[in-house]
Amino acid sequence: MKKYGKSMAAKLKVIWSERAVTDLDLIYNYLLEEWSSKEANAFLDLVQEFIRLIVQYPNAFAVSKKIKACRLGLIHKNVTAVYSVSTNAIHIVTLFDNRAKSKYR
Repeated sequence: MKKYGKSMAAKLKVIWSERAVTDLDLIYNYLLEEWSSKEANAFLDLVQEFIRLIVQYPNAFAVSKKIKACRLGLIHKNVTAVYSVSTNAIHIVTLFDNRAKSKYR
């Protein structure tokens, strides 16, 4: 067992729901408008690092208390990804702002 849990031998495919893609677009566009392209691109880098982590260690993050089939992965202190793991894939369900109420916690 490694630090983040058991590593997967085979690489899992990552599938983004339409909602998760929309959430990512909204966050990225907000950062572009309110901050700068530097911050927006830094956020995308964090998302890519998060994806690399969950592909290698899909069970690294806590199970949602409300929806047991989902896990909650922190991408940034303000953004959490909700994802589920199946035999061959990781499904990114949505991204949400940690400062707001969420049905997934």
